[in-house]
Amino acid sequence: MHKTVIRRAAAFLTAAAVMPVLPLLSAEAAIDIRIVGYRGDVTLDGKVDLDDVNALVSHLTAAEVLSEPDAYTRADMDLSGTVDAVDLTLLKRLLLTGAKPEAITEEIEVPDPQLIPPPVAAVNPTLPSVGTNRILLFAISFPDCRFTEGYTSEQIWEMSFGPENKQSRSYALESICAYYERASYGRLHMEGDVFLYTAKNSINSYVNPKEYTSYDGTDKLLNEVMEALDDQIDYSKYDINNDRVMDTVIMALPGDASEDDWWPCSGGYYGYRRFDGVKAGNVCYGRWKLSDRRGFNSTWTHELGHAMGLPDYYKYENTEESYYGMNGDAGWEMMDDAQGDMSAFSKLMFGWYTDSEVQIYKGGTQTFTIKSSQDAPGCILIPRGDLNGFHSEYFILEYIKHTGNNSIPWSFGNGVRVLHCNAELWNGYWGPEFKWNNYGQMYDNSNKKQRVIRLANEAEGGKLLGSGAVIDSQMSGFRWYDSSGYQTVDPGVTVTVGPLENDAYTITVSQK
Repeated sequence: MHKTVIRRAAAFLTAAAVMPVLPLLSAEAAIDIRIVGYRGDVTLDGKVDLDDVNALVSHLTAAEVLSEPDAYTRADMDLSGTVDAVDLTLLKRLLLTGAKPEAITEEIEVPDPQLIPPPVAAVNPTLPSVGTNRILLFAISFPDCRFTEGYTSEQIWEMSFGPENKQSRSYALESICAYYERASYGRLHMEGDVFLYTAKNSINSYVNPKEYTSYDGTDKLLNEVMEALDDQIDYSKYDINNDRVMDTVIMALPGDASEDDWWPCSGGYYGYRRFDGVKAGNVCYGRWKLSDRRGFNSTWTHELGHAMGLPDYYKYENTEESYYGMNGDAGWEMMDDAQGDMSAFSKLMFGWYTDSEVQIYKGGTQTFTIKSSQDAPGCILIPRGDLNGFHSEYFILEYIKHTGNNSIPWSFGNGVRVLHCNAELWNGYWGPEFKWNNYGQMYDNSNKKQRVIRLANEAEGGKLLGSGAVIDSQMSGFRWYDSSGYQTVDPGVTVTVGPLENDAYTITVSQK
């Protein structure tokens, strides 16, 4: 398994027949209020008229008694529990005045929206990207390298898995749990437990070989920790999908550990030990200071993105002309910079959208409306041929704002960005993987050919686009890859960014 490395930005280092359904806006988003009828609709035909007066007269004169319970309920105009002449008078008055009848409602449970099956599942990650995950975090000291902050396990839990706190100085990385709750629109819940441990041996005795051909050191450390804490922990709790493999484990080391040996990364467990019937799957490990809450949480938020199957988006080989991954205000992304919100591409891969939230261009001229990804789930997708379960080449347009998970403490704008995505799969060194990831056998280290994700207008500074912007093949990066892997093929469409109204952009895609 390869080593994945996170990078940091320099700044960070410092009355009708139709019965509509009306949403009930409350903390419990699973309940709606539905109109089931109207007071005075004695005939149960969905409207209140003279037929209802005649039916009520027949009931009161015993000519034809109301036998339907619903009819009797709707005839009770004064809500007295009985139907009498007063109700007839009120019904007549309602018709004479032309007033709207009172709606009769009931609460109904609304099923959760049907999410798109996570395309990232094709690369067989051990950590699910939807539902509820339970993360096991070990904060490990060594005889010669200790956490000096004196934090308790409860304090580390609060900073890692605590609730949202918009007043925190570390917002929007006040906790891993809060970040993912916002990023996924409540479709992924990260829970966790924290345990402290001091290793038996010096830290250097657990260092992996420099060539990374073996993970013996890391496996040795994990085996030691899990064996020592076996009486305190039921490890099977961390296997959510019951496949006898723990979904992921975090081994957090002190910030004073060697940066060369313990830069944060995500990889597999290659040992054989099982505890409580399960063995470790993905392992995230590395160094970071507990006192740097924002940095600590961004480290593990990024690495957990790997555990759920996404590769790094930044470039491993950089030159003056080709630096990092996605640059400019439009380029901030958790799997690129370890800062900012997940992009619409990441959210799509993780299965955080429903079908209706992914608006797909199908030809001709189409106009779409999108709210910001920080306010509501949604994006626009321009495919190149068959989507193949989203494992293909396409452009994604999304509106992003300097709010929510994009509330990073330095410059960040608002506007539309265009992402050129290629999520094609193939069988790589370790099984199914994104064909154009940085460690892929087919990846071109000049960074000029296919990439899993890139910013369309990076050559123009990676600026966010506003009303009036026109996106076509004249924009750098807004071209499909040719057979040699270069962006030369005109997509044959023009995209126009329309007005921003009610905090939503109108986007028009037209065929040339």
